[in-house]
Amino acid sequence: MSSTSGAREGSEPETAGRPGQAATAPGEKADAAPGEKADAAPGEKADAAPGEEADAARPTTARILILEDDPWDAELAQRLLTGAGLDFTTVVVDTRTSFIEQLAAFRPDIILSDFHLPGFSGEMALRIAQEQCPHIPFIIWSGVLGDEAAVGLIKQGATDYILKDRPARLASAIQRALAEAEQRAYLAQLEDQLFAAQRLASRGQLAAAEEAVSRTRQRLAAARRQAAAADPPP
Repeated sequence: MSSTSGAREGSEPETAGRPGQAATAPGEKADAAPGEKADAAPGEKADAAPGEEADAARPTTARILILEDDPWDAELAQRLLTGAGLDFTTVVVDTRTSFIEQLAAFRPDIILSDFHLPGFSGEMALRIAQEQCPHIPFIIWSGVLGDEAAVGLIKQGATDYILKDRPARLASAIQRALAEAEQRAYLAQLEDQLFAAQRLASRGQLAAAEEAVSRTRQRLAAARRQAAAADPPP
């Protein structure tokens, strides 16, 4: 992977991805065609409607917004993720202005943020992210971070923190955070589907509603079991 420098004020952030990756517009995801079924739970195939086959799972490329003023550290993070086999694309920024701009333009799936930056900080970035996109996982990537500061960031909404002098856990932390975010989004989607099915029932469309409610409840129960198995109680 080529080196990526942080975006300076007034300059356009650079992006990097795995070799051979197809280019896509920043922050866009393919929308489902009208009438197309909802995606299956992460790692599972969706139940097909009678007479139809479930769609095959589609590989996705993770969009990672890196807030980092040291180009070498930004490149190190990307090398670690590439070495772990992650399929991703990145935008690297190093100012408050460019960070806010790319939250909207790049629409990241996850944020990796340094803690100390000139005129800005990971804590400030976390507050902005919590206000604008609280569903996006936020991982602190810091050279020095005391236990008290780390606990405070987790309480404020950070997903995890990684010390730069012990970076081996970075790839697994990002993979876990992405999987948990995907699971939460899928559960919310199923709950929306269940609500829609209940509305059908209230309108007298009982046969369609009964089938939809039954199918959605099964998927919701399976997704919740999967989420509980992935995050067992301490």
